Amino acid sequence: MSVGRGGSFSLQVELVRPDLRSRIVVEALRDGEVVGSGGTPLAQWASFGPTLLPVWVQRRDSVEPAPWGEGARRVRPFLFELQSPYVAAVGGALAAAAVDVFDALVIRRVEGASAIDDTFNRDASALRLADGSVLLVRGCVAVLWNPSNNTVTTPTGRSAPQERCDVIGSATLQEPGGGGLVLGGRNATSAVARVDRVMPDGTWVTSEALTTPRDRPSVLRLGELDALVAGGQGATADYLERYGPMLMAAQRTVHTGDERVDRRSRAALVMAGDGVALALGGVVAGSDALATEDALLDTRCATGGCPVLLGVRPLLSQRRRDATAALAEGDRVLVASGTGSDGRVADAVEILDVSAPRNPSAGVAVASLPYEGLSMLPLATGSVWIVGGGRSESWLYRH
Repeated sequence: MSVGRGGSFSLQVELVRPDLRSRIVVEALRDGEVVGSGGTPLAQWASFGPTLLPVWVQRRDSVEPAPWGEGARRVRPFLFELQSPYVAAVGGALAAAAVDVFDALVIRRVEGASAIDDTFNRDASALRLADGSVLLVRGCVAVLWNPSNNTVTTPTGRSAPQERCDVIGSATLQEPGGGGLVLGGRNATSAVARVDRVMPDGTWVTSEALTTPRDRPSVLRLGELDALVAGGQGATADYLERYGPMLMAAQRTVHTGDERVDRRSRAALVMAGDGVALALGGVVAGSDALATEDALLDTRCATGGCPVLLGVRPLLSQRRRDATAALAEGDRVLVASGTGSDGRVADAVEILDVSAPRNPSAGVAVASLPYEGLSMLPLATGSVWIVGGGRSESWLYRH
């Protein structure tokens, strides 16, 4: 059917297998070419009956304000896709604030969310547990937010180790079944190498330490409790290491032999597909000098046997450090935020075509978001949710 710009329409759909969880995708075409699209979260439509649902459709490769309204002003929040169709932003608020919960199916804000203590808005870490609750920890202080009844409680009998009391700014590795690893961070004087495992039920277990202290490193999940850890290191330590509690020390060292990679820090690390990861932007470790090239890494070679470094070349059109990146549908890597060479916020939102992961295309700017401290989350709708920058609004990218 023909729909004008900014217009709307209604469509009756009869599903062949309404008992299966699926999503509805709407595409906008002009002269036979797809110029925009939108989609619903996964749902078991048999439980709905006749239903009128809004579907947010936006131009291809565009960044638009999210249609479900505003939330708290946050910087580097933790983003979670809860039991479909809900999404949430937790932590990073500029003041004590309620958890922001949105219903991506009916496109609205969920009111009445509980507040999280201001302690967890800066330098905290977060993991989702097996029961769907979200664990927030800063030092050895922790709280649990339970989305099912929207309560915030202090976990009893599952406290973080006292040895963590002076550690903040740890990275996390989320396991699909709940829990995961809490890696690195810093104390009052320096970065730390400490690693703790959080079991799916929220119980803490001390794990093997990193090979080098790292302050808020980047972490990519390679398998169960298996990760590629990057950045946050001192000036003389290598950028990369492989982490797994059962790996020997010799298996965990990742040295590429290329100083442009081994001496890098504060880069955005993102999977591009086919086992290839991209290290985008960053600085020379121990300095503020921006890296002039980006690195392609073969994560399947991280334990040796083949070269982990596939190549080094410029991919970002705007050089930056401390950016955020995510793999979007349509084989696109989305990059935003960070700090440029002049010390100002890098404003360009770039997309990289990674349909050939070992030969990605250079970044192309598609929008401007001049805000530091953005977070991204790919959603089941097919969009990428962008939140943070100290702003109350959020945004959606869609290929």
